[in-house]
Amino acid sequence: MDESKLRQLAKTHLLPWFSGASIDQKSVKSSTKDAQVAFVDPCTIAFKAQSEDSFRLHLKRSQAFDNLGGGKLAEIDLVKAFVQVVGKMQGGLNSWYQADLASMFPRRVIAKSLCSVKVEEEAFLSVLDQMSLWAGRQYEGRPIAAAIGFSRKEFTGGTHFRDICDHDFSAVLSNGFDTMLICDFNGKICGHEQLKQPPHPPPFSPNRLQAIAEWANDGNIAIALNRSGDILIFRSKELVFARRSGKWHYLKHSPILTQMGKPSDKIVRQAVYESALDASFARTGACIGVVLAANSKKWKDIATSRADYLSPASSPKGRAIASMVNGVLFQNLDRRLRQELLAIDGATIIDHKGVILAVGAILKIKGGSTGGGRLAAARALSALGVGIKVSQDGGIRGFHETPEDIFDDVTEVFSIM
Repeated sequence: MDESKLRQLAKTHLLPWFSGASIDQKSVKSSTKDAQVAFVDPCTIAFKAQSEDSFRLHLKRSQAFDNLGGGKLAEIDLVKAFVQVVGKMQGGLNSWYQADLASMFPRRVIAKSLCSVKVEEEAFLSVLDQMSLWAGRQYEGRPIAAAIGFSRKEFTGGTHFRDICDHDFSAVLSNGFDTMLICDFNGKICGHEQLKQPPHPPPFSPNRLQAIAEWANDGNIAIALNRSGDILIFRSKELVFARRSGKWHYLKHSPILTQMGKPSDKIVRQAVYESALDASFARTGACIGVVLAANSKKWKDIATSRADYLSPASSPKGRAIASMVNGVLFQNLDRRLRQELLAIDGATIIDHKGVILAVGAILKIKGGSTGGGRLAAARALSALGVGIKVSQDGGIRGFHETPEDIFDDVTEVFSIM
């Protein structure tokens, strides 16, 4: 394949899925003996479209790419799926209808990365495409929410999912939260699940979809559509892909936690990340600040209103929230309460140990910052340690340890959706 074509496809369809990654400006010579996709080192993945291509491109990141087993989707698996799809579409990608094929890239790469054989891919894609249609429709005046599970259990009989899609009743056979229509990997309907909330919620999935995430294990895959029109795909108890505003995103959680870097307590860091996910898919928006120990006396210079403080609580809001939190650390609160605190207009500020310092805090922002209010607030909070902005359309952006006088030159350390 022509190098410029592969580079363009990789920048458009592959690179955005890897937060903090880049593609080297120069390619590296390759022979037919070289694998199409391989690790060069833990932080570099080399890839090419065809075995006979004389070059490979390098996908790089400052922290190591994972190389997981046990049924989990590794980052290199996604690169392999991308290469396989490119190889099969190569002829068409040089034709007059190349733009049409390129628009199919993400769904094909996702299906290839999650399914082992062609019949599974086609069944998966039929469900994915139906979810996309439902995302733009309503049933009796309400947006459609639904969930379809692909089970590895063996079944006999059953009608194919695509045979019911032309009928309106198919849209209301599950509620998208704790009931799910079950198919085998050939696409045949096998049953219906009424799911219970798990005693230990899966960490890397939106709180409202814990039951579906828990079910998506042991080779099972679940696809959920929420009433905001988001499509979410779960495997190994984690959210792995999400389609939002017509664009697919790949969610690899461990690299984001590494890119956050702070606070050093991983439990606090993970709780902050989980709550950002919850706010994202609840579409409430949020602004979160984590104050590091070295800045423990500086946060009140930014959050100047004592009415927002929890200790001492001097306002009706402060006293009410203090009684709800009751001294419990942020990471030990129920995720539902954390989500509701983040939904309050203003910033939620905690220290590096998880002590909640202020909720709904209106910040003192220096003039000259650009972007919306939440973005400016997250940048300001980054001077104290970590600042995270969750927009109401669901995007998550994070910053950390930035001098107060260069808000507009802040380095973004991670971005999701």
